[in-house]
Amino acid sequence: MGVQSVRRGRRHGARRRALVAVTAASLAVLAGCSSDDSGDSGDSSASIERPSSSLSDASSAASPSAGGSSSTEPVDGPLKGLRYVALGDSYSAAPGVGQPTGPDGCFQTDGNYAHLLAARYGLRLTDVTCSSATSENLTKAQALNAPPQLDALTADTDVVTLGMGGNDEGLFSGLVTTCGRLGFGGGGASRPANQRCADAPRFAEPALTRELQRLTQRITADVRLIRERAPKARIVVVGYPQVVPASGGCERLPIAAADLPFAHDLNRRLDAAVRRGARAADALVADVWTATRGHDVCAADPWIAGVVPEGPAVPLHPYAAYEQAVADLVVDLLT
Repeated sequence: MGVQSVRRGRRHGARRRALVAVTAASLAVLAGCSSDDSGDSGDSSASIERPSSSLSDASSAASPSAGGSSSTEPVDGPLKGLRYVALGDSYSAAPGVGQPTGPDGCFQTDGNYAHLLAARYGLRLTDVTCSSATSENLTKAQALNAPPQLDALTADTDVVTLGMGGNDEGLFSGLVTTCGRLGFGGGGASRPANQRCADAPRFAEPALTRELQRLTQRITADVRLIRERAPKARIVVVGYPQVVPASGGCERLPIAAADLPFAHDLNRRLDAAVRRGARAADALVADVWTATRGHDVCAADPWIAGVVPEGPAVPLHPYAAYEQAVADLVVDLLT
């Protein structure tokens, strides 16, 4: 190998290591809204002042850079005037996609599916989604003035969406940081052939399977808690998208090609665990996994940002097109 090739390889490895560091830092920032009993219980209701444009068909949704809105009157229909509470983590909060709303530190924006739904169909929204939220934060405050999310529910609540679980026990962040560091932390191709993400202690079996089983049980318990506080509400549990491709990696995603099958399968198992828990509690389920097929981080039309977003979003989190697609799924379930 020539000197120039060696230098290019070193620069390439350094860039990949930098991308892993950027991703880890972004996840750490989003985790700044971690559980904290000291959180104040201020008003967390979302104020809808900028109605979104009409929700488009998922297959023709906006490009990654889309995130604008227009003045559109709400559609007359069965959802108009219903009291709607949105619960969830950063995939529901949509950090970076729109204008900031909600408590400081939650990175919630008016580009999320809850705001799109409320603006287009005239629901009366209380949005308490918050980045880094776990199932624990349904009943326990997060830092930076984010009260327990279930505090937003009342006996008069008509519709509830729940989108969380990926942060429980650090599963999603563990997938990104562990596989990313193994993939490119040592320059990618130069790592030992037997050093695989699947073999990392974080993902050891049977502990991983038990962790996913606990997630299913928590989602079931979460739905039952929601039903206790909002007995007449229709509850929609929103699953997780296809973030990792099954094959054919790319620079947007800091996971080595050899680890993609494992990472993709873990992504799938996370979503499946959430959906099983929802169905066990007789909740409606928004099948985000199926809807995002062909729109993973490495796809030609990604709905999830890579480590360096190509439009309004934060690393490894949804673009506007994803939020619009989820809004369409929820409407289809409710009407």
